[in-house]
This record gives sequence, C-alpha cells and structure tokens, in this order.
Amino acid sequence: MNASTKVALVFAGALVMWVGCGPTYPDCWDDTHCKSRNQYCVDGKCRQCRDDSQCNLADACNVCNGGSCGRRPNCCTTDADCPSGRCWKVEGKSYGECGVQCKTDADCPPNQICNAQGQCEPKYVEQPKSCELKTVYFDYNESTVRLDQRDVMNSNADCIKTLGTSVRLEGHCDERGTEEYNMALGESRVDGIKSYLTNAGVSGGSISGISYGEEKPTCSTSNESCWSQNRRVEFGK
Repeated sequence: MNASTKVALVFAGALVMWVGCGPTYPDCWDDTHCKSRNQYCVDGKCRQCRDDSQCNLADACNVCNGGSCGRRPNCCTTDADCPSGRCWKVEGKSYGECGVQCKTDADCPPNQICNAQGQCEPKYVEQPKSCELKTVYFDYNESTVRLDQRDVMNSNADCIKTLGTSVRLEGHCDERGTEEYNMALGESRVDGIKSYLTNAGVSGGSISGISYGEEKPTCSTSNESCWSQNRRVEFGK
C-alpha cells in the first residue's frame, strides 16, 4: 500500500467519524438535529421556528421573526388585548388589530358618539343660549316705538324666540298727568310693544302685560332727565 492510499484511507475514516457524530447544537444539517429541542433547522442553526405556522398554534397573533416566535405588532384576538382601544377583526383572518374605540356611533355606549379620533365621547348637548331683554323708552305722552329704540326691539324679539320663553311686559309713565291717564298710557305702551313683537314673529300667546302707570318710577327727580327714564316698558320672564 503506497503512501497516497494510506492518506486517503485516513481521511475517509475521519470523515466517517465526523458524519457519525453529527453537528454540535445549535449547528444542524436538517430538522432531525433539532427535533429533541422542538426546534427547526434554519440556515444551519436550530431555531424556534421557520415560518408562522410553527408559532401561531396557540395564538393567532404569534409570528416567526428571525427564527424566533413573537407577537404580531398591534395584533389582538379579544378586546382585552387592547387596553386603549378595541380589537377589530381582520377580514378573512382569525386575528384582529388593536385600534380606536369606535368606527361609528353604534360602537359606543348609549348617549355617546364616535368622534373624529375614533374615541367615544358624550353627546354634545347644546346649552341654552343666553341673551338680554332690554328696556324700551318712549317720548312724552307717546306709545309708539321710537326710531332709536327699534334695534333694541328687534334684539328683544330675537332673544324671546331664541329662548322660546314667555315674556311679561310692564308699562310705566313719568309722574305728569293724572293717575288714571298714566295707567291707560302705560297699557297703551304695552300694547304697542306687543304688536311690534308679534309682527317680528313672536307668538302672541307667549306675551302678557300689565300697566303700573306712574307707580314704579326708577327715579323721583322732577326733570326731563328723570322723566325720560320713567317712560318705559320693561321686559320680564
């Protein structure tokens, strides 16, 4: 036996011994070298998984990533998997995706709506609008609404319609004239205001009135400045 034959025999024997022993974990040639650890041979190394099917047997959200099983990002199977939202099922899949709380109002509890951010929030209840009913003033011995008081009257009419409430008109006069005359003048002023309001679209059934004549002045000085303040119709609710 020549020298070259001996070398070949030695090499062949070493190869047989190496093949018989097999690779050392985590190295592998095929799945049989990883089977005892319930793993798979991937690129010459024993890994937990080769594809998703080896991960999602117990949980549909598990996927294979780089040879290791992990959870699919934002994945869920129940709402409990989504602390800040709901689990929305993916069409044709056994899992869903964590997302917003709602997509339509029907997804929210009663008396709540789904806002633009996908969150349930209480229904907006429009608060009653506020407005002010202002006193209207008259010229001496007149019951017709003055030109400079029409903006006030129009604002009062809009306010009454906005509030949807009834209104009580109170007619007043200055101290000049007899008591009987001033009671009648106060009533005439109330009637003039009521007519103006109904023409502006306020329901006549929501308007009541009373005349106090000269009984309730706002001031008691006998001059025009004071008298002009007493010639008025006040609005009450």
